[in-house]
Amino acid sequence: MTQVENDLDIYYAVGNANTKRQENEISAIIDKRNSSGWRLISTSTAIVDPKNQFSNLYLFWERNSN
Repeated sequence: MTQVENDLDIYYAVGNANTKRQENEISAIIDKRNSSGWRLISTSTAIVDPKNQFSNLYLFWERNSN
């Protein structure tokens, strides 16, 4: 029977201006997950420091396993 697995990655303190470093790190997370059979099903952000405009990025994943 096929089971569905779920997982979550949290990318901490995404600043108010995307930097190339942040883009590369997020891209690496997505590439690593995709190559392992995970499928990105949802993303969300939450503001954790309004004064400095920092937020967390949540990446929700799913994959089928036997």
